Amino acid sequence: MAQLRDKDNKRSFFLRTHHTIGRCAERSDTVMSNPIASRIHLSMEWDGERWNVRDLSKNGTWLGATRLHPNQSVPVRIGDKIHIGAPDMPPLEFIDDTEPNSGLLGMTEDTQDLPLEPFVFLPSPDNPQAVLIYSYHRRCWLLQPMEQDNIQGNERVIHHGDTLRYDGHEWQVFLAETENATEISVSPEQKLEDIEFVFDLSQDEENTGLQLNCGSDKVNLGERSHHYLLMHLARIRAADAGNGYDQKTQGWIDNEQLKKDLGMDMPHINIMIFRARKQISENLEHSLDSDQLIERGKGRMRFGSPRFKIFKGESLTYSLPSAEASAG
Repeated sequence: MAQLRDKDNKRSFFLRTHHTIGRCAERSDTVMSNPIASRIHLSMEWDGERWNVRDLSKNGTWLGATRLHPNQSVPVRIGDKIHIGAPDMPPLEFIDDTEPNSGLLGMTEDTQDLPLEPFVFLPSPDNPQAVLIYSYHRRCWLLQPMEQDNIQGNERVIHHGDTLRYDGHEWQVFLAETENATEISVSPEQKLEDIEFVFDLSQDEENTGLQLNCGSDKVNLGERSHHYLLMHLARIRAADAGNGYDQKTQGWIDNEQLKKDLGMDMPHINIMIFRARKQISENLEHSLDSDQLIERGKGRMRFGSPRFKIFKGESLTYSLPSAEASAG
């Protein structure tokens, strides 16, 4: 990620896509204490290919020995020095010209930086206590704890500059784009109802495979423990449909009953749900918003897809729509 180094205080800072520098804390991405700096003195701007500096000040901005014209945007290169207010002021040195990227910046000695992907397990994938996800329909980042029955009721909207702490690790959220525009905010092309889920359950129910049929494309996800959770919820939905429940009411199960069925506590169930969402989203190259894969209500949940088949051994045991309805 691109960086400027303040030669006065010897500190470096990463650059957002449109990064403002000035004295105004409310409007500046980087706040300067320099008394001759304007409230918004300059901006660093990524145009898709290179970085540019733009003067927005009253007292002037110098690139090396050259004063920029007001509102003038000029390309910068590694090693360039930007002076605020006067050419003899300690400069901001441009030390990294790579493109801007969002991430979690490690703030403690043993905490590594993490790329900000659609699913980030914290503090680690092996010991997840929360997951940071991007919500396409809400166009924001959400932090959702694993230990809660009601995930949505305990989620937290995450903003640029927020601090996250887990197990002695601390990260600062760095969003390269503005709050309403992010690198992955383009809405996915596919909808959940466009995909058929095909479960392959062994006779002893010890192994569960899953294949996604997306039109003529078939995506084999192999066998995973979280596939059994999806299959179990799908089976409940199919059974309810067979008993005459409509689409709005079929498939719902109380969280307490689901814990008993699976012999798991809620943190374990939540981990499996998010791992399933992550696997499906990544294998479909993020063309599907997996937010509705598992629908949740107060103290209950259900499988969100209305299209699936469940094979046990060689036999088709459940399907939605039903095999009879499909044949008709």
